[in-house]
Amino acid sequence: MSDALTADQLKELKDLLLTRRKELQDEMEQNLANLAPAERTSSVSQDESARLKNLTREVDSRLTNLDAADLTRIDRALEAMDEGTYGLCDECGCHIPFERLKIEPMTQHCVACKSRWEQKQAARA
Repeated sequence: MSDALTADQLKELKDLLLTRRKELQDEMEQNLANLAPAERTSSVSQDESARLKNLTREVDSRLTNLDAADLTRIDRALEAMDEGTYGLCDECGCHIPFERLKIEPMTQHCVACKSRWEQKQAARA
């Protein structure tokens, strides 16, 4: 039996990727809107308002950066689908199981390679 993804599985995963892509774009749009200068409310002091505004901007900026990284991974997965290489581990080249891809459709690594990478990262910390 082949580990390659079926056409139905690829369609399901593509739909998941496109849905998540739209969600991320909407979140980024909202985060960017939150970065715009906000009007002061009279119920908080000017210093508190400035601190709150700076904190909100920092959080929204970081969220936008995380969303942008996820969008890049989604676009890469969609390109791999077009090229016929989707579902293959970037590290070892083995087929990534459908169930793993359903959980994280933009993954680029099988569980074994991802585990080795995480162990290396933990050893560096």
